[in-house]
Amino acid sequence: MAAINKMEAAVGKARKSADFPPSYWGDFFISLPMAPSSSMSESSVAELKEQVREMLRHVNDPMREMVLIDTIQRLGLKYHFEHEIDASLKILNDTCFDYDLHLFSLHFRLLRQGGYSIPSNGFNKFKDNTGKFKESLKFDAKGLLSLYEAAHMGTQGDEILDEAIDFTRGHLKFLKNNVSPSLAMDISRALEMPLRKGMERIQARQYISIYEKDEARDDILLKLAKLDYNQMQKLHQEELRKISMWWKELGLVKKLSYARDRVVECYFWAMAVYHEPHYGRARTIYTKVLKLISLMDDTYDVYGTLDELVPFHETIQRWDLGGIEQLPDYMKDYILALTDTFKIIEEELALEGNSYHVDYLKKAFTTLSKSYLDEVIWGSKKYMPTFKEYLKVAVKSCGFPAATCLSFVGMGDVVTKEVFDWVLTIPPMVYNASLVCRLHDDLNPNELEQMEAHSPTAIRCYMKDNGVSEEEARLKIGKMVVDAWKAINEEMVINASPIPIEVRKRALNLACSIEVIFRNADSYNYPAGEMKDNVAMLVVDPVPI
Repeated sequence: MAAINKMEAAVGKARKSADFPPSYWGDFFISLPMAPSSSMSESSVAELKEQVREMLRHVNDPMREMVLIDTIQRLGLKYHFEHEIDASLKILNDTCFDYDLHLFSLHFRLLRQGGYSIPSNGFNKFKDNTGKFKESLKFDAKGLLSLYEAAHMGTQGDEILDEAIDFTRGHLKFLKNNVSPSLAMDISRALEMPLRKGMERIQARQYISIYEKDEARDDILLKLAKLDYNQMQKLHQEELRKISMWWKELGLVKKLSYARDRVVECYFWAMAVYHEPHYGRARTIYTKVLKLISLMDDTYDVYGTLDELVPFHETIQRWDLGGIEQLPDYMKDYILALTDTFKIIEEELALEGNSYHVDYLKKAFTTLSKSYLDEVIWGSKKYMPTFKEYLKVAVKSCGFPAATCLSFVGMGDVVTKEVFDWVLTIPPMVYNASLVCRLHDDLNPNELEQMEAHSPTAIRCYMKDNGVSEEEARLKIGKMVVDAWKAINEEMVINASPIPIEVRKRALNLACSIEVIFRNADSYNYPAGEMKDNVAMLVVDPVPI
């Protein structure tokens, strides 16, 4: 890297600080008693899985088949039946029936979720002669809910799905007080967080409670979902216990006391990316490195001075310990923890010939460090960039491209060098998901209040460039988030993409995690509310059997 201008390195030596709340969880997961595994429970799960597999094999009605697939997926059981579901969707893609609104919408959503580029113009059949959705539909609560969920699978050009969201939202708010308890719960859940944008593990837990109240439920599916959820929760508890031990032994909570102590929340983020048992190693790697990214972010953003951060950044760019003695002690501690952690990961992956994954991760890490330093230099000069300049740096400094690259490490042979080359270019899938990440954070109502007056945000830069009010800027940036989601949806249905859908899904899941974590407030910075409740639901409290 070219040397940073020495004059820039001398600008501003005042140390900032932040008053982050301490960890809510502390040593909770280290001391949490591990429930003994039950061979009877494991046997029951195996038997129930076979019964569900038989259901999938012998269902001979496409309408019942779609409902069964949707129920399996929403209960969090899809990973057990990937091959059967994929085979069914392939057939359903070639199937055309005169479905009602509910089944037509369900058919559309299932196929788009599965990566099929099914057109949206079929929804015109539900419009009247004036081009509006038929008034008779407004009393069909189940159909409206299905249409609402399907409409969030929209891409650019799917104007009819934009209309569908507007049409269904108001009617659903009215109808939820006049339907069955299970449907009312599902409507409330959808209005708060549609399926497309939610975190799969949270949605599974919510749907278990909803499905339990459904008089048409299948008790085999419900029992399997409950047992499987609790079984997987034990696995997640054990992973988090080991990660918490690693974090405690690292000793950085005291050495970097200015930083956010959020290792449990980092694991929650990893669960959003992949919750399935076979991704346990990837989850562990993701959590540890994400925690190190969070520490680096805080070092740049709230504590380090520019004259400290320049050599710190250059050390990260070189990725060696040469010159580490010129750094202050807290930075030395961080660099040593960083290089040691990467070395251990590299040695583990070398056993299967995948140590090169870490080489790509280092490249992503150095790019992230550069974007952090760029923002520090802006702040030291009180420079307000143009909106275009801001986005060029901010889509990197939000950490999303690095986090996406990180999500591939440890996934196994599904990830290739071509995949890593792809992600480092910040392709449209990653760029648009990064926009969701960056702009969601900037749209946080508290963000402008908490930041210094000269600190750039998307809203401030857009206001300055276009001479508009904060309200107008928020509307524009909110529209950019909507369009970014459409672009993400488009990337998920590109059948000719050389990047496997299982890989692209990591970026999708990361975008969903942003919707969950930053929906009402920044629950990573301030986790005592919604984040605490979500962690407890997923990793502490079992489902009552």
